[in-house]
This record gives sequence, structure tokens and C-alpha cells, in this order.
Amino acid sequence: MKRLLYGIYQVMIVASLPLLVLWLLRRLAGRPLYREGVMQRFGRYPRDFFKSLEGRRVIWVHAVSVGEVISSDLFIQSLRRRYPDAGIVFSTTTPTGQAAARQRLKGVDRFIYFPFDLPWVTRSVIEQISPVLFIFLETEIWPNFLRTLSRRGIPSILINGRISEKGFRRYRWVRFFLSTVLEEVSLFLMQSERDAEKIRSLGALADRVIRTGNMKYDQAAGKAEPMADSGPRIAELRERIGLQPNEKLMIAGSTHEGEEEAVLDAYRIITEAIGPIKLLIAPRHLERLEKVETLFAARGMTFIRKTARLTLHASLLPSVVLLDTIGELDQYYALADLVFVGGSLVPVGGHNVLEVAVHRKPVFFGPQMSNFKEIAEQLKGSGGGIEIADGKEMGRQMSWLMQHPDEMKKRGESAYQVVLANRGAVNRNLEQVVRWLRN
Repeated sequence: MKRLLYGIYQVMIVASLPLLVLWLLRRLAGRPLYREGVMQRFGRYPRDFFKSLEGRRVIWVHAVSVGEVISSDLFIQSLRRRYPDAGIVFSTTTPTGQAAARQRLKGVDRFIYFPFDLPWVTRSVIEQISPVLFIFLETEIWPNFLRTLSRRGIPSILINGRISEKGFRRYRWVRFFLSTVLEEVSLFLMQSERDAEKIRSLGALADRVIRTGNMKYDQAAGKAEPMADSGPRIAELRERIGLQPNEKLMIAGSTHEGEEEAVLDAYRIITEAIGPIKLLIAPRHLERLEKVETLFAARGMTFIRKTARLTLHASLLPSVVLLDTIGELDQYYALADLVFVGGSLVPVGGHNVLEVAVHRKPVFFGPQMSNFKEIAEQLKGSGGGIEIADGKEMGRQMSWLMQHPDEMKKRGESAYQVVLANRGAVNRNLEQVVRWLRN
């Protein structure tokens, strides 16, 4: 039965090749960043690309995109300290994830794009890298790749495992095959007991599933600690966006299509209630910048991109700044008085609200937080997370908090305590990984 299921999958994946080519051509035409790494995704690398890994034990770590890359930072640091002589290969799926990995992660020997799940491609890439262990984050299941690893006796470990409600519903439709694929995975280290139960119900062997917690708590705390006592760094960040002394700042981070309108509705209500305040908007995907600018113009608002403000004196800057860089948003949260985290008013599943909470700020988000359900529930329970239904409610709630500074401080501290109470997943995951590397 196992051979039959994989045979059907092989036929389907090969039959989908023309669609894959069309998808690639469309991506290449619309998003030039995809041009980098196309050959790698087909298993083609420059001559001697992996030469520096020869004679070393190679650990391959994979993260899909930006969020997972950020979550892996402390783990990669810990892994490098534990195994200073090992070769570390880090792969991503998206161009933004690749850019974030190259910018943030230290101690990695080679950055690559994850290969397409074509049988001959996965065999070629695994043979070239020859890892002793494969570690992947969150939950991205590629049957051919995992089977190839298993057949070669290379263990695979899922860390910081999570299954969204949407993903769980989708996986249940193919459980008859997925349970076979999950047998190829050596260990599942899940974020929560809810995630652990989901992966078991999909077919993972119970004795291979362990709840170790969410590394996002560790990552958030680790990023904020250097900022807390860095007056010069804070001053530099304020200068970059033209934030004047005593000027208040509202941030809308990781916004998606349909959310900027809600943010502007809230911004209007806030300025009417408390007066002028600077607004920093950071779209999740930078290719949407022009669309967002068109929206601002239609609303009659003056604005400027963050990189363009370098040519203007701070006193000449408009009140709305568009963040057009990657990897800086979490630092600007330290400056904010009010923060909304996007992907939560539209059916995306939310983004990392801990990056706000760790700066002792109350965090606003919409009801669509399925990707961060447990975190959102903890923050709401503490009072440090505030769920809003739309832009008008956001504006009213934010205005009220600005008029009650003691309550704002209390809620911000409560959010911070949630972060502190849930740290430790990085070390717990590393302990489990070490056990497999000893074998």
C-alpha cells in the first residue's frame, strides 16, 4: 500500500510539471526576486558550491519564509555554539525568506533555496549536501524529500511544529497518504499540546511527538534585551523615520490588502481625539508598496517612504511614513505608543505579536489569528492583547488607551510578562536534536 500511495503521488507530481513551469514563468515575470535561486530549486548549483562542507558533519535546517527564519535565529546560534565544526546549510522557500536569512543568521555555511519535490531533484540535492540530520520548522511536508532522507538513513526532525486550523482541515482530506509520509519523520517537536494532538491525529506515531513550546517567545525576548538599554540605537531609529522629541507614534505592522484602509480609519479617529501622531505603515509584502501609495493619495494623505526620507530634513517630513525595507520592523516597535499587527483583519492567520509584547507595549490585532491562536489567547487573557473587529473599533480603543496612560503601561507590562513566562523552547529543542546527533 505504501508503495502504491507513493507511486500515485509520483504520477501526480510529474503530471503537474507543465503547471509548475507556467507558475514559475508567471512568478518570474511578476516578481523578479524569484529569478534568484530557480536553478537551485531544480538541484543545480555552481561548481564547488558545497566544497567548504567536505569532510564535515552537515546539518541542514529549513524554514519556509520570513517568520520561520526569525524564529530560527536563536536556535541556529545555539546549534553553532554546540557544534562549532559542523557545516550548517540553511534553506528557504521564498525570496523574502532567503533575504531575511542572509541578513539575520550568523554561523551558516551555505544558504540555498529548498528544492522542488521532484524525485530526481530531491535525490540529487540530498546527495550533494549529504547531511547527517535534517531539521525543518513549523510544518512543511514534502513526501519525496522526506522519503529520500529516510531511505538513506538520514533522520529528520520537525521543530517549533505548528498546524493551523486551515492547514489541519486540508491535511485531513489526505490523511490516508499523509500518515504514511509522517512515518518517515524521526521526531516531532510541537509548539503546543493542541499542535501535538493534531499531528498525532494525522498519523504521527505518538512516541515521536513531544511538546517543547514556541521558540518565538525566546526569539522575541532575545531581540528586545539589547534594545532595552541602547539609548543611541533608539535615537538612531527615531532619526531614521523623523520622529521628533515627544512626538507619538502609531505602527501598523505586516499589513495585507484590505487592512491599510482600516488603519487609516483608525488613524483619523485617533488624530481627531488626541491630536497629531506619526503613523508608520509596514506592508507585509513590499511589492504592494505602490498600491498602498495609491490608497494614500486617494485619501488625500501626504506620505513618504522610509528610505526616501533620508533626503529630507525631519521638520519637512509628512506624518505618514511607509516602511520599505526588510528586517527592521521589530526594532521600530520599541518606539511605538500604539501598535496594530496585520494579517489579522483578513483571513491570513495573523503575524508575530510577540515582537510588540516584548517591548512592553499592548498589541492590537483582529480576529483572524489562527496562526498564533495560543499566543493571542494568552495575550488577551493577560490584558496585553486587544482584539478589534475593524478600523473604527481600533481607533476608539487606541484613543481611549492614549487618554489613560496608566492603563496603557499596565497592559504593556502584562504583555511582556506573557513573553517571559513562556521562554525555554530553544533549549528544549536543542536537547532533543543533540540526542540524534550523538547516534
